[in-house]
Amino acid sequence: MMEQVLFSEDFTCDNILYIGDNAKDCLKIIEKFTRRLQNIGETFSGLFWRDEHLCSSSRWLQHHIQYHFEGGIVVFKFRNEDELPAIVRSECLLACRSLAFEQLFYAA
Repeated sequence: MMEQVLFSEDFTCDNILYIGDNAKDCLKIIEKFTRRLQNIGETFSGLFWRDEHLCSSSRWLQHHIQYHFEGGIVVFKFRNEDELPAIVRSECLLACRSLAFEQLFYAA
């Protein structure tokens, strides 16, 4: 059973992907988030500048995300946040929040 993310009424961190100490569950969440980033990248592919060194626009978004692991908490941050359109950043945060919601209500 996956560790559940606990929320308080004042929860305001939209970029927390995982809270817990189970590496296998953490990896599952990061993989789910990566797939959602790929979908976002495909949806907004027309907004992305295509670098000839990247495989596809769906992978381009992943290059703007970095992960931070500390004390059983995994968060993501945007690299060069100003280079991403606000709608893309918003969709990434929504994808993160939906994963947190799934962890809270659907222990998978």
